[in-house]
Amino acid sequence: MKILLYLTGYRHLKEYEFFNFFYEKNTALKEISDVFFYCNNSEISEDIVKYYKNNSSKNKFLFITTNNMGFSKGGIEAVSTGIEMGIFKKYDYVLHFHPDVFITDDQKLLNILNEHKDNDNVFLINHSYPNWYSFFSFDFFIFKPKLLKQNIFIEDIETYQEHPEVHLHNLIHKYNIKYEIIKRYDNNDWQPRRIDDSLGLWHEHELEKVEKYINDMNL
Repeated sequence: MKILLYLTGYRHLKEYEFFNFFYEKNTALKEISDVFFYCNNSEISEDIVKYYKNNSSKNKFLFITTNNMGFSKGGIEAVSTGIEMGIFKKYDYVLHFHPDVFITDDQKLLNILNEHKDNDNVFLINHSYPNWYSFFSFDFFIFKPKLLKQNIFIEDIETYQEHPEVHLHNLIHKYNIKYEIIKRYDNNDWQPRRIDDSLGLWHEHELEKVEKYINDMNL
């Protein structure tokens, strides 16, 4: 099983350092995954290069581009660009992250990947709101690029108006792509921010909390 961790960010910087910390702790996932840092902000600090170099993956990539279609479209554009560049073709799974989504327990993720590796689900999706069923979380989702027959993300990329999470939902349904909802939060609600119950992911904006967590782990 070959996995790519695809991190798409703009303002993020220190998050890459913290991502690397958790990546080092998740040794089982580390052995079978490559890492791709995608940044659509050419003016970001050069520290991103330092964090990239500090990532210990044997196969890692850093791509910084001036192409950025804005807050609501930049993430969709980043995944679309990855498909157009052909970087996903050799992988069984692409795990899309925002850089402030940290993996605290790789075994939970690996259990999900192993459970679905032989079926024909193209996307593994989760919810972040309990009653908003057309909101497919975009901070983290999984897809199998070998089963995705076309770049659906390029569809209406310049004209769609909805949230990227809703756009992802609409694209999957428009093209009748097989998917499965995988549990993340026990109540399908991201609030308050916390390590989720089922996947062991932590989407945190208050980085001082992450830094304290890391310092406590290193005691």
